[in-house]
Amino acid sequence: MTDVIQTVGAYAGLVALLALGVLSFLVFSQARDIRRLRDWAGGAPERDAEVREVSEIVAEERSAELKVLADREERRMERAGLVEPSWWERLGKSGRIIAIVAAVLILGAAAAWAASSLLGSDDQSGNQNRQGQAAREAQNQPADILVGVLNGTGGAEVGLASEYANALEQDGYDIGVVTDATETFTESIVMFSNGHQADATKVSKAVGIDNTGQMTPDIADLSSGAEVTVVIGTDHGPLPGE
Repeated sequence: MTDVIQTVGAYAGLVALLALGVLSFLVFSQARDIRRLRDWAGGAPERDAEVREVSEIVAEERSAELKVLADREERRMERAGLVEPSWWERLGKSGRIIAIVAAVLILGAAAAWAASSLLGSDDQSGNQNRQGQAAREAQNQPADILVGVLNGTGGAEVGLASEYANALEQDGYDIGVVTDATETFTESIVMFSNGHQADATKVSKAVGIDNTGQMTPDIADLSSGAEVTVVIGTDHGPLPGE
């Protein structure tokens, strides 16, 4: 029994010695790997810099190659006599749309300006015409104004139209028709044909009648071409100066 124990103990000691040797080798190997890993990690920034430098060099070389290819293609197109794309084609789809919109806006603004200018010219021309007509009427002398006189009292006052006509003739007016109106007027009025409103204002002051108005067709028929017609109504007062 003692021999067995001694024999087993010897073998066990031998195995333990071998295991200790293997364990020591593994520990040494792991320590070496850890040291290498640390060295590799410590050199990472330098490797990044090297990678960036290499990438920049590759990019520059690629750019140079593309430039050479573009120059070669341009020379080939020149030799082939190909026409370069027009500026309209170079604009592209979005550029052409923007150009069209800008052109429409410019044309619209120009049209609006032209329309406003024309309307302004028409208004100015109309104002000038009206002012010129008023100035010509203001320059008319009594002898230049043909006046008709109608008795609108319905026959209540015979000879009234002649009295007014005589007074106007003494003031220098050119007297036309002197007769009775076909209807009775309750209000006296001095009527004028187109373009003779200023003349009617002069005549109205001469006969003391403030009411003036556009000549009606019926009065125009009785006036026989008179430019201004005095219609004496039942409300008339005395002639100025009486």
